[in-house]
Amino acid sequence: MKIPFKLSIIVFCLIGVFFTQNAHAQDNCYKCSMDSLTQLMENAKTDPERVRLLTMLIDLRLLGSNIQHNNHVEMIDYFSLPYLTRLIGLSKSEKVKNIEAYKSLLEAYGFFEKKDYLKAQNSMKKSIELFDQVHKKIPYLILFTRISYNLAGNQEDRLKFYTEKLNYYAKYGPIENVAACYHSLGGYYVYKADFNLAISNYLKAAAIFKNFDPKSYRNDLYVVGSHYAIWGNYQKAMEYFNLAIPLDIASKDTANLTNIFIDLSEMYRRQKKFEAAMLYADSAMVYLKKRDGIIRSKTILEKAFSYFGLNHFKEGLIYLDMAKNNSDSALAKVYSAAGAYELDYGYFLYYRGIQNYSQACKYLLTAYGKSVEVKSNELQLKYLRELSLFYGQQGNANKAYNYNRKFFDLTDELGKSAIKVSQYENEEKEIRQNDNINLLKQQAAIQDATIKKSNIILWGSLAAIILISISLFFVYRQNRINRRTLLSLRKTQRQLIMSEKMASLGELTAGIAHEIQNPLNFVNNFSEINSELIAEMKQEIELGNFNDVKAIADAIAGNETKITQHGKRADSIVKGMLLHSRSSSGVKELTDINALADEYLRLAYHGLRAKDKSFNAIMKTELDPNIGKITVIPQDLGRVILNLITNAFYAVTEKKQEQALGYEPTVSVSTQKLAGKVEIKVSDNGNGIPHKVLDKIYQPFFTTKPSGQGTGLGLSMSYEIVTKGHDGELKVDTKEGKGTSFTIVLPV
Repeated sequence: MKIPFKLSIIVFCLIGVFFTQNAHAQDNCYKCSMDSLTQLMENAKTDPERVRLLTMLIDLRLLGSNIQHNNHVEMIDYFSLPYLTRLIGLSKSEKVKNIEAYKSLLEAYGFFEKKDYLKAQNSMKKSIELFDQVHKKIPYLILFTRISYNLAGNQEDRLKFYTEKLNYYAKYGPIENVAACYHSLGGYYVYKADFNLAISNYLKAAAIFKNFDPKSYRNDLYVVGSHYAIWGNYQKAMEYFNLAIPLDIASKDTANLTNIFIDLSEMYRRQKKFEAAMLYADSAMVYLKKRDGIIRSKTILEKAFSYFGLNHFKEGLIYLDMAKNNSDSALAKVYSAAGAYELDYGYFLYYRGIQNYSQACKYLLTAYGKSVEVKSNELQLKYLRELSLFYGQQGNANKAYNYNRKFFDLTDELGKSAIKVSQYENEEKEIRQNDNINLLKQQAAIQDATIKKSNIILWGSLAAIILISISLFFVYRQNRINRRTLLSLRKTQRQLIMSEKMASLGELTAGIAHEIQNPLNFVNNFSEINSELIAEMKQEIELGNFNDVKAIADAIAGNETKITQHGKRADSIVKGMLLHSRSSSGVKELTDINALADEYLRLAYHGLRAKDKSFNAIMKTELDPNIGKITVIPQDLGRVILNLITNAFYAVTEKKQEQALGYEPTVSVSTQKLAGKVEIKVSDNGNGIPHKVLDKIYQPFFTTKPSGQGTGLGLSMSYEIVTKGHDGELKVDTKEGKGTSFTIVLPV
């Protein structure tokens, strides 16, 4: 059979690439067409040529090119199986690079078929380790491996494996494998209901996928939107859905569009906008003929949920049963890589809607049990809350209380963040702000140089025409104008820098205001339970069961403690953020220095604890009661104290990471009244400040912190506030390896 001329040229070029640039073969094959390689494979004449083409085809799949799965349960790449089998067969007579890695991969596929997921996992990890020895790009294999962790249920092992791989690839490459590790870590944090870290990891993956894998990039945009919706930040969810939808339409990615429509339906259902939810469920149904398995089941189930929300229980049951029949054949789990599949919860909604409460209770308990089995914190929180409300409505106060207590115990364990914006986005915003600040700094330097040059020219002209009085007048006037311009530029620069730094704080304050609803919900829930317990206690009093009365009273007292706790939590959130975000009036007023120092010590400590639950330190205060009130600008002085305390906490945390054993991080704040002066001292037992940089610490934009963790403006602005705003002094005393003390000296 004759090979067409164009095909011959392609074969010649590909063979030439392999002989001349074998080390870069995978980079070249990434942009190859699967169809063209398959055609070349069919026409190959020799075994060495077949080995090269088979290797290219398999490597192209390992890069993730053109891989689509209709069923999230069926994750085996059946396209690669015959090529792997054939390549391993050829290895008996031909030399095949990385053959042991390919054998381990084929072995893993076999274990998947047998549903032996732990052995499949071990085989894939072995294959990855072998490929890593030659730094091969295998993002799809890395992503594929995460499915084995989902099915085997060993999520903590997943965290360890992908964290180690991420550190390795970040150091040695390739970058494509880094993206796959970030995506896989995102899935782990979804299981843990830590949406901050989940979204941050997905965004890091998307930033890398954008450069080499458009499909994975679009998928991660959708995944970020989906989990913002589950987290409750619907504005952010719509932002990322709106980024993904046009890209999916342009690329005709119906799979991603279906997933987005399903999640939009769920998002509007969470907001009780059931008409809109039904509309998006219908939009997802349009693509069902092209999808099967768990995605089909989720779409049908979402349609049933929308009907239940509209109180159309008969119609909803039809779709609910249809979803059950479809998911039984797909062996769907309540939680998988495709997300939550809440079939039992659907039957709970149906039976509750038709007032068959015994059946409703049965399905809700089943749903909760399955969520515990798959270790999904997200679903456990949802079902514990539903069980508490259900039993409360049924008049079973004890069970309602027990499930409510489990809900709050799990909530406290997870440490829910008050600000529902991912850490990665905040870090990116800070980087942009720092870039803007650096640009302002450069512009100011150029402006200073321009003005200096103008002054030199003007004074030179004055020396040349000193006898001409009229010229002297104009030079004098121009000099005054230049001085006013310089002052105006410096004032503008300070305002722009402050507005840049306050922009993100404004967003955080808005997030706190949005989140304040959470502790108020806790207060309402416990108040409702207490009302029911009081009614029950009255009945027991009438019956004379005083032991039961005492038990109920203890439960009420416990609930009141929780109400007080969460009320104080809301109060502290509002007061702390309002004080810190308040603009300085520049007017001095009588201020209790001891109260100000103590308040900002607590604000700094709890602020860092909110970011990092593992953070801890000993706090000491020695406040002189004889100080009383002195005249200061409280907002400005508060920012100085807060900056010094935050730096102290950073120093002891850094030393704690270096000296884990025997070291106790300690930060102390003291005040003292001297002759005509007041001292405020902030001390830590950190590593101290190196003497070689001690003279630079008050310079603007100088920082010893890693890039992205400090702007270098804190101490410089603090120094200006103390010395120029209050006619005081800011002293530093430091010993390397022992610690640092900053002392604010203010005149009384």
